Amino acid sequence: MDDITNDAQRKLHKEEARGRKEQAAGAFDEVKGKVKKAVGDAMDNERMQAEGAAEEMGGKARKKAGDTYADAADRAEDAID
Repeated sequence: MDDITNDAQRKLHKEEARGRKEQAAGAFDEVKGKVKKAVGDAMDNERMQAEGAAEEMGGKARKKAGDTYADAADRAEDAID
């Protein structure tokens, strides 16, 4: 039984790490979008503003998905303990 538990915990650690990686990537995309939107504002470039806003929203969504993924793995790991 311990081998099964240990194997499950190892897999959950990997899944939690995957969620944390998505969180970081989402945060990066969010910042990148904010910068692009600000540059578009400064240059009065509507297309760049829109692209930046879209990247920012996509980053927020990706970060939230990473939060959910990591939290689910963490809760499942707690349930095993």
